[in-house]
Amino acid sequence: MKNFLTAFTVFMIWSVFGLWVYSWVRQESSTAKAEIEIPIFEKIQNPEQKEKMIIESKKDTSSNQTKAHIEAKKDTVSLAIPIEDVKFSATNSRGEIIFLFEKGITIKKNRKEIFPSEDSKLYKYKINSFLIEHPKQEVHINSIYSPQEDVSIPNIGIQRAQEVEKKLLAIGVPSEKIVKKSIIKNSIFSEKNHYTNGFYFTFEELDIERVNRKINSKPKIRIVYPKFSESGIAVNSDLKSLLTDLKHYFIEHPNKKVDIVGHTDNIGNSSDNYTIGLKYAQQARWYLINKGGIKKTSLIVSSKGESEPLDSNSSKQGRNENRRIEIIFR
Repeated sequence: MKNFLTAFTVFMIWSVFGLWVYSWVRQESSTAKAEIEIPIFEKIQNPEQKEKMIIESKKDTSSNQTKAHIEAKKDTVSLAIPIEDVKFSATNSRGEIIFLFEKGITIKKNRKEIFPSEDSKLYKYKINSFLIEHPKQEVHINSIYSPQEDVSIPNIGIQRAQEVEKKLLAIGVPSEKIVKKSIIKNSIFSEKNHYTNGFYFTFEELDIERVNRKINSKPKIRIVYPKFSESGIAVNSDLKSLLTDLKHYFIEHPNKKVDIVGHTDNIGNSSDNYTIGLKYAQQARWYLINKGGIKKTSLIVSSKGESEPLDSNSSKQGRNENRRIEIIFR
């Protein structure tokens, strides 16, 4: 009996010890498992993986930004270009650049004269060539000016555009294919009152309605009344106005001709009046050629004498109406 109790006690001690050891081993095992699982979780989200995701994100963003930049750059050509970024260029209606020069036409404050750079002087030939190749297009001269410049009619932007227009007309660009626009912009001039990119050009579809209006608005006959005397005619405001208008007319129509026809009243005989009318026309022609620089071959003189009165010669007022010079636009 004593031996049985001793054996049972030893068995119980070892059982408790075994259970204690088993419990400790499981706790250690659980702790170890937990410590192993943490790195596994972290491996999925490890810094290298995160960095790669960031890099990819940066790459995608950069790619998108590059595409957006390219599209924006493309749009800046086809959309309205900020005047600060304007180069001396010409673009078509789709925003494609037809020509581009680094240096353009310089303008000076309060002056209509233009000063093309040496390398940009070919612009007029490029414009003419494009219009020849594209007969249904017209060119728009966009002339920049500042509100700080002197007020004038037309504004100085249009006056400068007219100077460019003269260059184009001189090489054969049709006047009906030229449109002049002025673009107002603050603070364009340097301390020396210069601005180096005073113009840019755009090509647009030819506006047939505008062309027809321009053609139909041209006067067919204009009557002027110089100051008449026994020795012929004297210059007055009417003749000066004719000079200005004819200069512009021949800029737009360099190959056209204009008739200058002298008319008289019926005082005296018809033969003498024919001669007097011819003298009136010749003197007017001489004035226009010498003061306006108009080509001799552009002005054709003739006389109608007393044969085509506008009013009755029975009154002084009527005779004054009949003594005139008619300008006939062909």
